[in-house]
Amino acid sequence: MVKPKESVSHLKPYINGNHSFELIKNHKKILKLDSNEATISPSPKVIGALMQYLQEGPLNWYPDIASTELCEQLESYTQIPKEFLLTFNGSDHALETITRTFLTVDDEVITIQPTYDHFRVYAQSCDATIITVDEDINLSLHEHIEQVFSKQSKMVYVVNPNNPTGHIFSRDEIEKALQIYSDLVFIVDEAYYEFCEQTVSDLVIDYQNLIVTRSFSKAFGLAGLRCGYLIADPEINLQIAKIRVGKNINAVAQIAATAALQDLDYMRRYVDEVKEAKLWILNELNQKNIKTKDTSANFILINVASPTKILNFLESHNIYIRDRSNMPQLQGYIRLTIGDQLSMKRFWKIFEQIPSDWIREEDDNQQKVGS
Repeated sequence: MVKPKESVSHLKPYINGNHSFELIKNHKKILKLDSNEATISPSPKVIGALMQYLQEGPLNWYPDIASTELCEQLESYTQIPKEFLLTFNGSDHALETITRTFLTVDDEVITIQPTYDHFRVYAQSCDATIITVDEDINLSLHEHIEQVFSKQSKMVYVVNPNNPTGHIFSRDEIEKALQIYSDLVFIVDEAYYEFCEQTVSDLVIDYQNLIVTRSFSKAFGLAGLRCGYLIADPEINLQIAKIRVGKNINAVAQIAATAALQDLDYMRRYVDEVKEAKLWILNELNQKNIKTKDTSANFILINVASPTKILNFLESHNIYIRDRSNMPQLQGYIRLTIGDQLSMKRFWKIFEQIPSDWIREEDDNQQKVGS
């Protein structure tokens, strides 16, 4: 067998959620609450635009490598000039391309744990070293960084709000860190921006060391089509664009994302419904004295005694959630994607049937998430 490079040979792969052919084939029976996808279909305008393109568009041609129409819509949506925008085949593609642009064997990348783990894979595959610091809600961003900063430090990856803990750094904290560590590349992953409505995207105008990434997979409901984008200084984008494969942003994804941005009311109604459903499910859990962790994203954490038993029970009823109990500081926690009201009522009807001894009641002595 031909051997891969050493960094890949020793790489621990990212563990995906449930994305199998069997689930997709039976999707009408499945309640998928494990990957923070939308629980409803995208806007009817998206469906209409896709149908029209499938009938009239040149599927035998490569797509627009500049994503021209999509970037025009993104310029309006983000209020950032389009020269600061680059589109990708999902925000994961953006993260991968950023790491390939900047990282080498001598570089260290700072991440605050626990967090989205796929970024680690991208960085380590570029021969960089991941340096982790434990999340502490009492510390600012620059105080997290200074614990592990060294002359090899090259990049900082921050998910804001964080997945899975929900912790969010304020705009002022991020800007101060950008000023203190001006030689570091900061990636701020805003995959959940539409739910939390806090952004630092406009700071790219003043800080060349900031890159913001975003996704159409959550609030816009386009996870199956893969579309994302980044926001960064045009000079940074020129470097990233050297290895970005524009053909990867396929034509139907561009059409869908463009149409989704033309129906923001649809997305915002869904976001509002998710927020209402989250309040309802948190109230139900709290009434049963089940310890929870709220977030400003479209998911919550639930503390239980037997995560594996609960996941298996729910899966036997065609409901899928995510076990996060193997992550630092999250012992005993499962993560639940919050969707529309009907989905959450279906989840609750089954969750109520779980034996009480599989669920740990709130205990003041239990370790608090993120502390």
